[in-house]
Amino acid sequence: MRALAKVLAASAVIALAGLSGRAEAQQACAPGDLTRFTAEAMISDADLRAGAEAALEACAAFALAQFRNVGEVEERILVQVAALAGRTSYATYAADEIPAVSPALVQLLTAAFRPLYPHLRALSEEENTAVMRTLVFHLIAQANPTVTGSVPRSPASPGARP
Repeated sequence: MRALAKVLAASAVIALAGLSGRAEAQQACAPGDLTRFTAEAMISDADLRAGAEAALEACAAFALAQFRNVGEVEERILVQVAALAGRTSYATYAADEIPAVSPALVQLLTAAFRPLYPHLRALSEEENTAVMRTLVFHLIAQANPTVTGSVPRSPASPGARP
């Protein structure tokens, strides 16, 4: 009887952990974010773009934590991260601004490339191009700032041979 009670108690704890994980997912990656943050609306609204960037950061951080803890990420979360990344990058470029990359998105892409990449590829052509361009420019800048021309070259000393 005691063994049965222990098994039931353990099952209850596991069930509560699963429910709290779903509640955390609902909070960090609210499904309503996809309807609220549309690319068309964000192009002309800087505050909405900032909100979408915050939502992307939170959702990508949650996905990364889920991947590290469980070894996989819920499909809905991956779809939402990809959609928010694509829409945010596209809207920022369309508003004639340079998008900043979410650090959590870069970490998630590094850790969970295989599960996330198909969702990025499934975006519309405009959103896919925008998010890929944003990621590539970020990675190039991280790898070697002189590649992008962002680091001034030192002037040649007088009398030195070129």
